[in-house]
Amino acid sequence: MRKSLLLAGALIFATSPAMAKEWTVDYANSHLGFIGTQGTSSFNGEFKKFTSAIDLDPEKSDGGHITANIDMTSASAGSSERDGYLPQTDWFDTKQFPQAQFASTTIRKTGDHTFIADGNLTIKGISKPISLPFTLVQDGDHWRAQGKVTILRQDFHVGLGQWANEQYVKYNVDVTVDIAAKPQ
Repeated sequence: MRKSLLLAGALIFATSPAMAKEWTVDYANSHLGFIGTQGTSSFNGEFKKFTSAIDLDPEKSDGGHITANIDMTSASAGSSERDGYLPQTDWFDTKQFPQAQFASTTIRKTGDHTFIADGNLTIKGISKPISLPFTLVQDGDHWRAQGKVTILRQDFHVGLGQWANEQYVKYNVDVTVDIAAKPQ
């Protein structure tokens, strides 16, 4: 009887749906960036330091969880003048808010290699819901997730004071994600 129970338990466990998979991020081959528009010209920026925890099974239609903690002091926007403004109170206010965070609430598979991570983005202590569409494809011995979402900087009180209107810097900012990772 005991062997039957153990065998039944093993069969139930073996046929249960797989849990999400944890991933290890390859930070040297990953990039978290942004694209803004100053005047009529676009510029690229990046966050040089961030950490991410990924728990995702790419074969499942939904489930899993993604979090990213972004070191706002590591922001670079392609010019020494812009880089000088970013830590200031009118922009990222890195003394008071050194970290930003994205935490998914749901991840939905929308196609063979496409997903949407719905979640909350928190910048300067302000949380707003966002939906980040991304692709996930195998690239050699790792997987690559790439996506882009447009946010409004004024929703997070980024670009205050003389920067509060679009005269100098447009409201729309594209956040770009290019993450290389391996399932554990």
